[in-house]
Amino acid sequence: MAFEYGSDTLGIKNPFKFEGLVLTLRGLIVTVLGVVALLAVKDLVADGAKEAGWLSLAIGVLLLGNGVVAAGRGLFKMMRFFVGRGVPASLARNISKSEAHTRENYIAYRDKELEQMLMGRKNLTFVEPIGWLARLIHTLMPRLLFMPYPIRTAAQQLSSGLLYTLLAFLCYGLAWFSGSTGLTEISNTPVLDWLSIVLAVFLFLIWASRRSPLKRIVQVSVSGAGSKGVILMVVFSILAPVGLSYFHHNVNNLPELPLSAGTYIATMSALGLVAAAYGLILTYCRASKADPKTQVSEFRNNWQESIHPQEIFINFENIVMANRRYKEIPNRVYRDFDANLIEQGSNDKGKFSGEMIQETQPVFKEVPGTPFFKTLRLSGTLIGEILLVVAAVLFYQAIEPVTQVKSAPLAAVDALVFPMLIWVFGRIISNTAHIFWAEMHFESLIVFFQCQGTYAESKLSTGTSIHDSTRSENVVVRSSLTPWIVTSRIVTSCFAESGSNNLEFYRRILEMHKADDDLDKITGEMREFLGDRQTIASVNDKDLASASDIFQVNQETRSANSKAAIDQVKSPQIPHERAEGQLESGDSNLDEEGGLEIKD
Repeated sequence: MAFEYGSDTLGIKNPFKFEGLVLTLRGLIVTVLGVVALLAVKDLVADGAKEAGWLSLAIGVLLLGNGVVAAGRGLFKMMRFFVGRGVPASLARNISKSEAHTRENYIAYRDKELEQMLMGRKNLTFVEPIGWLARLIHTLMPRLLFMPYPIRTAAQQLSSGLLYTLLAFLCYGLAWFSGSTGLTEISNTPVLDWLSIVLAVFLFLIWASRRSPLKRIVQVSVSGAGSKGVILMVVFSILAPVGLSYFHHNVNNLPELPLSAGTYIATMSALGLVAAAYGLILTYCRASKADPKTQVSEFRNNWQESIHPQEIFINFENIVMANRRYKEIPNRVYRDFDANLIEQGSNDKGKFSGEMIQETQPVFKEVPGTPFFKTLRLSGTLIGEILLVVAAVLFYQAIEPVTQVKSAPLAAVDALVFPMLIWVFGRIISNTAHIFWAEMHFESLIVFFQCQGTYAESKLSTGTSIHDSTRSENVVVRSSLTPWIVTSRIVTSCFAESGSNNLEFYRRILEMHKADDDLDKITGEMREFLGDRQTIASVNDKDLASASDIFQVNQETRSANSKAAIDQVKSPQIPHERAEGQLESGDSNLDEEGGLEIKD
């Protein structure tokens, strides 16, 4: 969906300005470190430390690239948030004629699902968790069920990472217990040291897989967390010490490790606990403000009106729903009316039915949260970016220890491992905070309208008298209709991003509230429309004046004709004109043809 400018904007501001500012500062610091590392290459080579020069060059390029990318992303987040009149995404496919030119790729529902939610008073957004761990997490945090999918997925990932860490320690303790009791021959062998390395690698892989950023396209459903991983870990904890002991005693002696993984395990455990606690506390604060109601307002009645069924739907769409528009933005039409008129027996009677689903323009609404929630969100962004800066500084300082790997291998390994660990957990905390920065809420009115009934046609004529100068003949459609209107004030959620697709990803329903006031206005406007209808065709004032003039002319004509007829009756005329001169009386008789003969 391209940017669609309108002089009356929606008033949605850029939610990523603070995050972009912190990211830009981190990018500038890392860029400076990269430049310093590159400038040190010449001096190192001049002093004969060619290996250190190559290492400084590699680290400088990595830091410079990471810093430039971070600064660019930060500046991009701080730029203007282009929001057109067509955002956010529709709940279902929008079939409005005014939006026929747009194509929405991220549709969360179908029109049948919206009808099912309104009529059934249920929310299909809240799906059942999948897997043993997911059910356990939702049992410990019951209100997590009412969170948007990305938040639920992030909470499950952090919780499962924490649980896998605890299980890993239990499995390591089980392996140690089997060796201490003599079940496996691992005493006086480096098996436990190798198991600690395996534990450290496992913890790193577990937490590194949870650093992924928000994926708005993939996370359209909640990822499952089952018991399969737990079973595999228990089996591995039993077989690993047995396998390593067998390899040490029967195949080849395991070499002694020059380092201990205890420091790495402790660091990952502490940072993992901090990251998981931060994400879960933030999720708890957000979930405590959730209001997952599934309420609607409903109107059902039966009307007997002289109206064509098609006019009911036309008025509802073009007048009633058009009056509900926000800033004159067209409503989202998810199901358009199609008044199916079915004739029964003759052309003057039958039945009809039609349905319509529309949503008004979603209005931006602040995400509910306490001051502590907002402070925690700010703190997470700062802490995450600070950890990333610390990782970059440690990585820059690793140039000298790595060049002395032959004399001090443990220091060289520590110089590379600790920056990686800090970078992973810095990304986890920063990405967790970003999810809560990206969430945006909208409020809108959704209306489901259904009308069924029967109709019959009849003729009504007026002005049929012989003295009437005007005549009106009307075909009257008498309808018995049963409207069913369901309305709800819904709160929806989507996750924004910086760029051209800022608010065009999946939008899902979180809350459904009653809309009694809107329903009363809708039904009132419909009753007003039906009450103002005219069965007989009307005329304007000029037509009435012309008809009055014609009536007066006709009345005067009829009056003159009546007077002439009365005078004719009172003094009848002689059939033959009187001859000129004096007529004398004399004998007269009738001729054979009935004429009158005058005799002298």
